[in-house]
Amino acid sequence: MFRTRIVRSALFAVSFFAAAPVFANARNVVNFPSVPNIPIKPGLSYGGYFKHHQPVKILFAVGQPGEQTSESLVNAALVIKYLVHKGYKYKIHFVFYSKGILVTDRLSQKYSAGWGPLLHALHKRGVTFSVCHNAMALLHVHTNEIYPFMQVIPAGILSVVEYEGRGYFPVFNPNSVTGASLIHVKR
Repeated sequence: MFRTRIVRSALFAVSFFAAAPVFANARNVVNFPSVPNIPIKPGLSYGGYFKHHQPVKILFAVGQPGEQTSESLVNAALVIKYLVHKGYKYKIHFVFYSKGILVTDRLSQKYSAGWGPLLHALHKRGVTFSVCHNAMALLHVHTNEIYPFMQVIPAGILSVVEYEGRGYFPVFNPNSVTGASLIHVKR
């Protein structure tokens, strides 16, 4: 629990202060659709922590569509921008469970509309995704309806346990049930 709070604080700082390169060469510039470019202030860093702790392993657990999805996808993109700018390696995984799986239904105009380009862009940068089969069954989402680069797994919550056991730091961003979103992105 303590480790999760530290990671949340670190990711919040990364997402607001260290997103897009200012003086980077072309190979380190990463852009994502619907994600703001935030310049890195000179001298702003984590004191070498991530340089010595690579790859940076992050698990985003998404249980609600809407604000939680927005917060998680935007944070992942901003973290990647920072890490690529610094030349650091990363492994980022998303697990969609509960109503969060509705975002993975590429045919849903209500829940996934607008997120497709960002999901594809994150996938192209090496981000992996898994979708809870239990939630799919309960919410009547079929395997052929989710994005083809997403893997269906038996239970989303067990996937969180699995990835934490693999050394990933879990991040549960706020949602309308647990708190207000910190980033509001116009789409």
